Amino acid sequence: MPQSEVDVACLDDVPDGCLHPIEIDGNKLLLIREGAAVHALSATCPHAGGPLAEGVRHGARLVCPWHKAAFCLRTGAALEPPAIDPLARHSARIEAGRVLVATAPDAQTATPETPDQRCFVIVGAGAAGAVAAQTLREIGFGGRVVMLDRDNRVPYDRTLLSKYVLSGEKGGEKSPLQSQDFYRRMRIERRTAEVVAVEPGARRITCADGAVLHYDAALLATGGAPVRPSLPGIGLRGVFLLRSRADADALLAQVERSERAVVLGASFIGMEVAASLRERGLDVIVAARQPTPFEKQLGVRIGSAFARLHEQRGVAFRLGREVAAIEGDTDASAVRLDDGERLPADVVVIGFGVRPVTQFLREVRLNDDGGIPVDATLRVADGLYAGGDIAAFPLQGDGPSVRVEHWRVAEQHGRVAALNMAGRITRYEAVPMFWTIQYFKDLDYIGHASGSDETIIHGDLDAPEFLAYYVRDGRVAAATGLGRDADTAALTELMRMRRDWTAAELGEHPSRLLALSASRQ
Repeated sequence: MPQSEVDVACLDDVPDGCLHPIEIDGNKLLLIREGAAVHALSATCPHAGGPLAEGVRHGARLVCPWHKAAFCLRTGAALEPPAIDPLARHSARIEAGRVLVATAPDAQTATPETPDQRCFVIVGAGAAGAVAAQTLREIGFGGRVVMLDRDNRVPYDRTLLSKYVLSGEKGGEKSPLQSQDFYRRMRIERRTAEVVAVEPGARRITCADGAVLHYDAALLATGGAPVRPSLPGIGLRGVFLLRSRADADALLAQVERSERAVVLGASFIGMEVAASLRERGLDVIVAARQPTPFEKQLGVRIGSAFARLHEQRGVAFRLGREVAAIEGDTDASAVRLDDGERLPADVVVIGFGVRPVTQFLREVRLNDDGGIPVDATLRVADGLYAGGDIAAFPLQGDGPSVRVEHWRVAEQHGRVAALNMAGRITRYEAVPMFWTIQYFKDLDYIGHASGSDETIIHGDLDAPEFLAYYVRDGRVAAATGLGRDADTAALTELMRMRRDWTAAELGEHPSRLLALSASRQ
């Protein structure tokens, strides 16, 4: 037996279709048997370190239990974000009923670039823009790739700002998304610029400094800007919006000399900020117009469960209330509510959502909310595409037009847009999915339900540990789960099948249904 291989298992001990963990020289790997073949892949998700042995397999797809990144179990290729890097693959073979695995991973071979005179421009360097640029090089596009962005930073994971950056805790998510050296090696030109006009007819982009770029294909991926309400006192020191790393750094500088925080808004970002500031030891009050956190997205029962989770950690709420003003001389000192109550504050964080950054777009009709209508290929006009927070796309390719402000969706958009820019016609038909982390409890939401007739909940909302289905017209339009990683991972695959599932069919443990479905294939 060559020294580069290790005998790791008896083939009979590796059940067909199961995820079988092994270790070689301290490296955790997964053995995955596929009939007479065996594959060996890294057992750790490159996005945040999720344990893939606890994930689910569906056909040739391997899904991470944490944030639902998907990989090809034969090659290790990243198929679905938030992971944007492949899994290391180790050659494996069977000899005399034993499984032999190479100690070193296979060398990754890059797709050779084809000489190309075209120029592709990407406006925005967030999730969609960064993935689009990387995808273009991965598929062999050899022309110019130019990224324009106002933020003079290597693309990073913005979702971490309201979670780990503010709390001071450390998460495993990869950020920045790629190194500066990566962009140099891939010949991806990064420019700091503010775009003031995009003219699809002339295929022309104009920047604030007067620079003009002509493109053969372009992607608009400018994301959203935080909503800044017209409140008395909004300009006082100690009042913050949170969208960029610069915002987070400024907020942290204030937090380090503060004791009392008021968060305005009970959205996901508002509640994540509240959790993070509480973990830093501040007294925190959340004031919001809605009577229950997340009521629009998750419903009253689950929203109330999250409110209880926060209250158990010491967060106070003023819900169903309007903010009248932020008080103070030069520095914020209190938030005054519509009934006259004053909430003392050294720092005020506003979480009223975001608006699409699309005011620069010419010759294209925008939706009332500022979103850009696109077709299933994310096309806006000839040679022009849009993705991420600004794109209003047909749900799963042929459904109603929706605009979804999710990091993972933006990454998916970036890949699909890049393929279409390069002429590889691809429809965006994925199931939307997002997650939120509060006090290290991870809630997943799969699908899209703008309203539901019924919510069916399995589990214990007080634990909290549950799986919930949002049912409309008898079918499950969306689902959410906390403490049910394998089940929510299975749901991403089951809902991708495009079946009209009922809650009874999916059951309390959809991971069992997926396993049964796989065994029948």
